[in-house]
Amino acid sequence: MGDNAISREKRSLPPADYSLKIESFKLLSESTVESFESGVFKSGGYNWKLVFYPNGKKNDGGKDHLSLYLKIDDSNPHSDGTWNVNVYYKLFVYDQLSNQYLVVQDAKAPMRRFDRRKGEWGFGKFLDLATFNEPSNGYLVDESCVFGAEVYVVKPTGSEEILSLVSEPDDGTYRFTIPAFGSVGDTVQRSGEFTVGERNWQLVVYPAGSGADRGNYLTVSLKLADYQKVTPKKPVYAEFKFKIPNQYSRNRAGAEQTVKYFFNSAAEKESSKFLPRDDLYDTTKGYLPSNETLVVEVQFLVVSVIKANT
Repeated sequence: MGDNAISREKRSLPPADYSLKIESFKLLSESTVESFESGVFKSGGYNWKLVFYPNGKKNDGGKDHLSLYLKIDDSNPHSDGTWNVNVYYKLFVYDQLSNQYLVVQDAKAPMRRFDRRKGEWGFGKFLDLATFNEPSNGYLVDESCVFGAEVYVVKPTGSEEILSLVSEPDDGTYRFTIPAFGSVGDTVQRSGEFTVGERNWQLVVYPAGSGADRGNYLTVSLKLADYQKVTPKKPVYAEFKFKIPNQYSRNRAGAEQTVKYFFNSAAEKESSKFLPRDDLYDTTKGYLPSNETLVVEVQFLVVSVIKANT
């Protein structure tokens, strides 16, 4: 692994999973043994070791460097020869003077797969020997040094969902009839709950308008009625059309407004400048006939559906 693929930074927190203190480093580096393995430590349900090359692993570009590797131990029970373990890992060396740790990790491919063919990952150029041996750097003090490791095992949970966009869903049009609408004043009118795309909805009508439209426009709102009831909360995307039909003639246009909205933290979407109140109460327009029955519709054009993939 080339040095340009390595990230190095310092932090004060010690390694979360394992630390290895080496004493009499000079005797170790002058021995004829090329590499040393630590004892076994556990992380993420697996057994691991650190493998340390005090004079560098030459066939991994480690000349004039310390080389340090994480190894999955042979004591792990594997069901068959196709096993693999996906891991994010960091390796450490302790600066004893500043009480900080130099953290070394892969910069371009932070997750590595350990398997039967490749059971060891790490860095041939973990730290150059000149830097390590310089007393003012604090890595080697009184012939002792400390290395460490953090290992995060990525374990698939088996949880999977499928998101589908359904065009013109079944039972996708709902009609809300409000009798004697002229007598309700400013009282907000709410429909019963209805189901489209496996979710429960509600129409809400603000006779006096809402927000910036108040006093000038009739406001209609679509509410995702079960948003607080569904656990975990699942957002929904919907394209829908608010309608107030012309009750005098089906051939005459009513009021319509198309809305596209992602129901997430806000589970209600209002119309904007939908129908002027002057037009609503003008009996010649056909929105509110003499019997003062108002009809409000919502037609779903597209709705998202999330299902668990079992």
